[in-house]
Amino acid sequence: MRWCLPLLVFGAGLLPAARVAVVAGADPAPPVRHGLTKLTEALHARGFVVEPAVSPRTGFVVLAGLASDRRIRAVLPRAALPSAPQSLAILKTEWQAKPTLVLCGADARGLMYAALEAADRISWSTSHTDPFDKIRNLTESPYLAERGISMYTMHRAYFESRLFDEVHWKRYFDLLARSRINAFTIIFGYENGGFMAPAYPYFFDLPEHPSVRLVGMTREQQARNTAAFRRLIRLAQERGIDVIPAIWDHIYRGGVQGGGIPGASELAGKETSGLVAGLTEQNLVPYTKAALRRFLEVFPEIGGIEFRMHSESGLKREEMAGFWHEVFGIIAKAKPGLRVTLRAKELPDSIIDDALQQGLRARVETKYWMEQMGLPFHPTHVNRQNQRDRRHGYADLLTYPQRYRVHWRLWSGGTARLLLWADPEYVRRFAASARLYDGNSFDVNEMLATKMLGEPHDKPPLPLLNPKYRSYDYEFERYWHFYQVWGRVSYNPATPSEVWEEEFRQRFGTPGIHLMRGIHTASRVLPRIVAAAYRYQLFPTTRGWAEMMRQGDLPLFATLEGTDIEQFQSPADAARDLLAGRTTSRRTPAETSRWFSETAAQILAHVREAEAAGAAGNEALSTLTDLKILAGLARFYAARLNAAVDYNLYRQGKDLAALDQAIRQEREAVASWAEIVKAAGDVYHSELAFGVHRVGFPRHWKEELERLQAGLDKLVEERTGAQGGAAATRSAPRESADTSPPRVQIEPVGNAQPGRDLVVSVKAEDESGIGAIRLRYRHLTQFEDYQTADMQLDAITGRYTARIPGDFISLKWDLMFFIEAMDKAGNGRNYPDLEVEAPYVIVPVHRAPSR
Repeated sequence: MRWCLPLLVFGAGLLPAARVAVVAGADPAPPVRHGLTKLTEALHARGFVVEPAVSPRTGFVVLAGLASDRRIRAVLPRAALPSAPQSLAILKTEWQAKPTLVLCGADARGLMYAALEAADRISWSTSHTDPFDKIRNLTESPYLAERGISMYTMHRAYFESRLFDEVHWKRYFDLLARSRINAFTIIFGYENGGFMAPAYPYFFDLPEHPSVRLVGMTREQQARNTAAFRRLIRLAQERGIDVIPAIWDHIYRGGVQGGGIPGASELAGKETSGLVAGLTEQNLVPYTKAALRRFLEVFPEIGGIEFRMHSESGLKREEMAGFWHEVFGIIAKAKPGLRVTLRAKELPDSIIDDALQQGLRARVETKYWMEQMGLPFHPTHVNRQNQRDRRHGYADLLTYPQRYRVHWRLWSGGTARLLLWADPEYVRRFAASARLYDGNSFDVNEMLATKMLGEPHDKPPLPLLNPKYRSYDYEFERYWHFYQVWGRVSYNPATPSEVWEEEFRQRFGTPGIHLMRGIHTASRVLPRIVAAAYRYQLFPTTRGWAEMMRQGDLPLFATLEGTDIEQFQSPADAARDLLAGRTTSRRTPAETSRWFSETAAQILAHVREAEAAGAAGNEALSTLTDLKILAGLARFYAARLNAAVDYNLYRQGKDLAALDQAIRQEREAVASWAEIVKAAGDVYHSELAFGVHRVGFPRHWKEELERLQAGLDKLVEERTGAQGGAAATRSAPRESADTSPPRVQIEPVGNAQPGRDLVVSVKAEDESGIGAIRLRYRHLTQFEDYQTADMQLDAITGRYTARIPGDFISLKWDLMFFIEAMDKAGNGRNYPDLEVEAPYVIVPVHRAPSR
């Protein structure tokens, strides 16, 4: 059966050049059909007539097909034929004596992406005679094979408001497909008070386990849930997107599974409406085996499955090995070849080995950075509290010989929950870092991922913006640029900026370019807070929120470490170094403070430019609101970091002048927070529920402003009763006009070889003279601390060199190193420079190819 495009006719009298034939193969795959439909709609919107075959009146042709299509191979040069999965080619040429646009894909996804690319560019056109004037010849292949979005089912009413809305999913998956996102993970059972712990009874009961059921769930409701989830999977697949269910809770035993919801832990084991009853230690394994087998039968089209493995899933440590052995066996028999994702936290090698030995197509998923959004590289050194466990990061997973791939999950939803975020340069660098250990996949949390976390499951979802500021039908539509940069840039890091510049122009007119630049600049603020100005106790998504938390009163804030402790100096360390006269190559709080001040100024400059250009309309106004809030956050941290150093100077040296300075800086910080409240105005709803209120999640910035003022009052009271001795003696700063660190260029190194020293060479220069250059190195495992070697100057070559000993180099691990550089004026820096690239060099170890 031949697939027919709709004929779109705009009346008689049109010139032949206004007619476009879209020629495709018979019965194209659903993703191809989706792409060609969007292409047809774009032509329609530009006023062109679309026909399914070439006729004498045809002015232009779109010839679409796979690389295996005979017609495509006849017109597309062999060298341009895409071959890698998801690859595409676009070529403007001539076919049947007509101007022709050739759209080719190596597979259905690639062809869909080509059609969607063409549809976008057709929409940019202002020509009424040439639909292809904005289209360029193009060949592209995916940089990362799997580019995913993950969502949580933290709140039943919010989840179901989406689950049953077919229009929502069509528009959501349209956005993901257009952004070239090809995987969607739905996480069932993350700290939600027992809802979907486990998920199976939400969809079906098992006759052989009649006691296990979701209390209050009828057969009719289960059938509706199943039908809705099947429809969701189908709609995603029609757009080239794999749906991956993640089963995170296997039995509800309270504790951390309660998510901080009052009274939730006490409900474990009790028959309670909305929770699973009848699952016990005795029937856990047989029920799970039967339920998983049934789940795979009911939803055979899933694109993979994920499991949380450790105690937070409800499993006891002593249950884990036996439980997972049985689960792996079920998958191996029922769905061989299914991609299985195992979460790394507390996951022992023995369980990974079991999965692989049973023939599973298994990979290991780990948190990128932590449960927050840090900078776009793996931390140089994770916090020591979790340095030697598999809680986050790559830990000790990257061993050779390689047995599995690592899937990287950025828990962006712990940080960027509601404010606009999109930074193409961040995504470019993140994508490069995801290639570590032959990586080819990642996912990030969707925007609004934790909305309604901690609220009663029957509470209606609360709105994000007040009605007069909304510009969307669905809240996710506000974040179109977030999805665009994550998908497009991770598919192709060289994606031209015109892809988003043009959309900003179409949405906002002349002010669009200023709003775009403002968003890109403002998106740097939250990751820098997490990396450099964050209390590690706020690590969990369910405990920390950089967008709205003040991180406690100043005495508590002053204890922060940041979350890359090799790159950023803590306020306490800064105070100790000031008192002792020591210098550091890490970025000091004073430097980070200046970074926040400068970034705030840049954001506000873009705001002024957008306003001067006439930014108007609800989307523009709410965008400006977010930019002002993020600038306010940057100013808050600029002041508060300096206050934290001064408060530590007071505590360590009994320096009352430092306490006075800390109070002055804290007043500036409070004033900056007041500007945030002013900027938010009445744009945002007064009750922004994104975490459990009683564990510290505010509902609005004004709530934190009251606490900041109260904390400032306590600080002033502390000053009244403070007893200081003699002012602490600080080492006098060196008198020098040089405030810049040394400039270091690292020489390329080849592969390392066991038993042979690896020589590292750098060139370094500085107006004040080089004080010290040090090589810091370790194996590619976060469990280790760095070794240090002083680099020596070779007077002949002018290079500084040091050696990583050959007996340190092992076949088990690749290597990494960075350089500490200090000048004689006291300025320091680590290299490579984290502002432009990953702040370390990874050195592969040469390994003989396996036979």
